Amino acid sequence: MRTSKRDRIIAGALELAHRDGFDTLTFDALAEHVGLTRGGVIYHFRNKTELLEGIASAFFERWRAEALEALGKPLEEASRAERIEALVRSVVDGEILPGEVSFMLSATPEAEMLKDAWDALRHEWVGETSELTPMQRVALLAVDGWWANRAVDSDNQDPDDPAIAGLIVSLAAGNAPDQVRGRSSGKD
Repeated sequence: MRTSKRDRIIAGALELAHRDGFDTLTFDALAEHVGLTRGGVIYHFRNKTELLEGIASAFFERWRAEALEALGKPLEEASRAERIEALVRSVVDGEILPGEVSFMLSATPEAEMLKDAWDALRHEWVGETSELTPMQRVALLAVDGWWANRAVDSDNQDPDDPAIAGLIVSLAAGNAPDQVRGRSSGKD
């Protein structure tokens, strides 16, 4: 399937943001990077805000598709616990795109759109966090840390440890292992 120019521009913006940071992204650099003219980029995105809206929308759709795949059934047929577990699994098993962190952590006011996209997805799948069990809330905090750790390729921790991923998913599902409940499982 051919990638549309709009998708190429979004992918290119992510690559440049990964390399140089979102705050330094220009339409001229983006056009050169994706092999279009500046006018070709502006045809699809009139300004940086529209570009960020396109990126936020693309992220939201990707994040939602990954969570739906982890869920394995329509969202409306799933219990809240199943939705939370699927969202967490989609993050710990998912891919972090180059530039994703640069956009999420940008100090620009426009970056709020990406945070809003994640918040919208999280609300759709989780609901009100104040209504979650403490274990589920810890799991959501842990998955945020997991994502950030993987995104920065930390050398001092193993961000892809399957045992840690399994623990986070178990907490999200409300299944605390014995170690978390304060009892030893005898495997120490």
